[in-house]
Amino acid sequence: SPATAKPKTTKKHNARLNNPFPRAVPAAAFRNGDAAPPLSFGPFSKLAHAHDYPVGSRFRLSWNPSLGGAVSLAGVPSSSGGGDPRSRVMWETIPGVAFVSAASTTTEADECRGSFALRDGRARLVPGRQSVDRIRSLYRCDVEAGAAFEASDQTRFPVLLITGVVSAKKADPASSCCCGLRAGRRAKARAGKPILSARYWVFLEEKSDTQVSMSKKKKLSAGFPAQEEVSALLPPPERASADEEARPEEFNRVFLTYASERDERFYGFGEQFSCMEFKGRRVPVLVQEQGIGRGDQPITFAANLLSYRSGGNWSTTYAPSPFYLTSKMRSLYLEGYDYSIFDLTKPDRVQIQVYGNSVQGRILQGESPTELITSYTGSTGRPPVLPRWITSGAVVGMQGGTEAVRRVWRQLQDHDVPVSAFWLQDWVGQRKTAIGSQLWWNWEVDDDHYAGWKDLIRDLRRDGVRTMTYCNPCLVPMGEKGNARRHLYEEAKELGILVRDEAGEPYMMPNTAFDVAMLDFTNPEASSWFKGILRGMADEGVSGWMADFGEGLPLDARLHSGEDPVAAHNRYPELWARVNREFADEWKSEAGEEDGLVFFVRAGFRESSRWAMLFWEGDQMVSWQANDGIKSSVVGLLSGGLSGIPLNHSDAGGYCTVDLPLLRYRRSEELLMRWMEVNAFTVVFRTHEGNKPGSNCQFYSNSRTLAHFARCAKIYKAWEFYRVQLVKEAAEKGLPVARHLFLHYPEDRRVQKLTYQQFLVGTEMLVVPVLDKGRTAVTAYFPTSDGGSWRHVWTGEEFGGGHRSGHGSVGEATVHGFEAEVSADVGCPAVFVRVGSPVGERFVRNLRDLGVI
Repeated sequence: SPATAKPKTTKKHNARLNNPFPRAVPAAAFRNGDAAPPLSFGPFSKLAHAHDYPVGSRFRLSWNPSLGGAVSLAGVPSSSGGGDPRSRVMWETIPGVAFVSAASTTTEADECRGSFALRDGRARLVPGRQSVDRIRSLYRCDVEAGAAFEASDQTRFPVLLITGVVSAKKADPASSCCCGLRAGRRAKARAGKPILSARYWVFLEEKSDTQVSMSKKKKLSAGFPAQEEVSALLPPPERASADEEARPEEFNRVFLTYASERDERFYGFGEQFSCMEFKGRRVPVLVQEQGIGRGDQPITFAANLLSYRSGGNWSTTYAPSPFYLTSKMRSLYLEGYDYSIFDLTKPDRVQIQVYGNSVQGRILQGESPTELITSYTGSTGRPPVLPRWITSGAVVGMQGGTEAVRRVWRQLQDHDVPVSAFWLQDWVGQRKTAIGSQLWWNWEVDDDHYAGWKDLIRDLRRDGVRTMTYCNPCLVPMGEKGNARRHLYEEAKELGILVRDEAGEPYMMPNTAFDVAMLDFTNPEASSWFKGILRGMADEGVSGWMADFGEGLPLDARLHSGEDPVAAHNRYPELWARVNREFADEWKSEAGEEDGLVFFVRAGFRESSRWAMLFWEGDQMVSWQANDGIKSSVVGLLSGGLSGIPLNHSDAGGYCTVDLPLLRYRRSEELLMRWMEVNAFTVVFRTHEGNKPGSNCQFYSNSRTLAHFARCAKIYKAWEFYRVQLVKEAAEKGLPVARHLFLHYPEDRRVQKLTYQQFLVGTEMLVVPVLDKGRTAVTAYFPTSDGGSWRHVWTGEEFGGGHRSGHGSVGEATVHGFEAEVSADVGCPAVFVRVGSPVGERFVRNLRDLGVI
């Protein structure tokens, strides 16, 4: 049916030259106003009068017939009465405007090496009108009497039901018609007439003390009848017409439209790299490669020109989420995995377009951002407490084989660097490709490249250092690699556990410089088989790994489960993380807490934190630029933290390197040093050589870089005690280790505008990193609304209280705080601790003991 049909997908893998300026977010077939038609209700029904309806015991829905009708959802105030913040409105519609509407259109998609663009094609039916026929509270006795709601023992009655009808009308015909002038006139005469109507059911159910779900039988909130039922609702003349254009259609777009305030700021939407706040934008929620450059020039132009959409844009991300929270303490997230677009371009409303025929989600209540995130992650999932070893020192990312690792390990010992692990991504061997040194995607050790592999792991472990490796959910044929013991691609093909194309053959996907096949984790046999691969790694002594990729499932794939590949595309990263997590948990139950494994992922969706132990931010450019480089790594860290990704970090120094005669992005010594300073205050401190190690400055390049790496590793070590607390808090409440100041100062307008300029570590440390080339000072902003003061770690100078303090205003909103210029030489980043904080005092004391101060 049109609601579940695969999109018309165009493969762009082999295009030689492409549009260097593709549209960031594909245009919609429906303008915001078109998808929000009028709302109506019976003037002589009960809806002619205002009324409140209970939703469970803690919430209420209010109906107001004024100005065309509107509903609002709020908490029930406590018995003490006035001023209770729980009675604040959580969600409300626009008077006289449909809050549920539907349409039908074709779907088109472009795809190229992990980059995707989904868009509306030809509009067939555009939203008509929404009527509200009845609002009713359902109690258990109603369900027992046959009311259409699936209740359980945990259902909190009453459940609210809103019923009515949505209609759609013919889209405007094309100016020319191949059926002739008469047919064209007939189509034009029908344009605008309602030709399809369907009944909807919106259920509002109290799910917890802080959440209300919108659902129908735990699946739909706007439910539409099956094709034959829709057909029966069509007016007889239209249904009887033999004209192909008048045949019954099924809705495959659903819109939710509701109110927002002009000054309301929107945060979240997963791990975003360019924006922290989204009012005024259309935000697509689709897992994909983040891109190379993402708007920074000239690299984005070059990447897009040579490979379709490979440059990315402000919205492309590995780990989006259909979730937001706002400065008005409103929050909502969608359930399910359908592609969606959040349209925030109009100042008075939010409109969500879902590529499907149903919508389900939850509305959250909270008095602060921390409460909203705790509520959100309480239902979507939180990571486990990390094993202590991964956060006890630096994770040294390097390549080159056994002797190279041993040589660098001796250098690190000479500099007294606290090291927790060596992360050796090239354990499988290296191959030279057009983009640099890449790996053989066949997950076994290359005995030639890492001779004495088990001895290396044992010797490092004897010194308290773990070994970590690399894998991803893809496999390649190994005919060109002479020393392969197993051919995992051939094994998986024989077992039938690879994603298939329409011909039923393994789907070979161009990925960077070679073609790969992808494991189909909708097949339980694929999960079991891959766990065997992971067990082989762990049996050799490996303590963790990067679980790379997961964002590239083709939109026209055939899956074992038979599910819609577009929705499965967003779900795949969760399946991938789950396979890794299940094995890590199995190993922990056998080997014990002390030998716990750690894996880290880059691709994700709404519930990835339920399965992923740790995130990293993927492949940033080795650049100072804003959209893809050191600055975007901070934005991704903080936006992810506001979206239920509490444990995250980036490659120190970045990854993507370009070293061509006319286009060069190479990691400088200064960039590497400043990036180390940032990452010394994230949950994991890990280096990466990049895709062209020889073109980049490395931590082992010279005595200066080694000394600086040792210093940053010791800074990281000095707050290990606090990191342990924050990791536990992340597991218990979903709060991030590195935090945007909005989490704790949400009413401060200056804070609301911050992006990458500064961040908190927990609540007791403030970091203002240098993110621009050649800078030796930063401008720090110190909020004072909580009456606190901050002490500079290196000088002891205090900011706050009576020192340099002040306040001003921005428009109508008050700014409680002040700015100060602070020196930040290389090696002494601008770091502050809260005055009087035991955490801050211990951190400074540890820095002295480690010889950093």
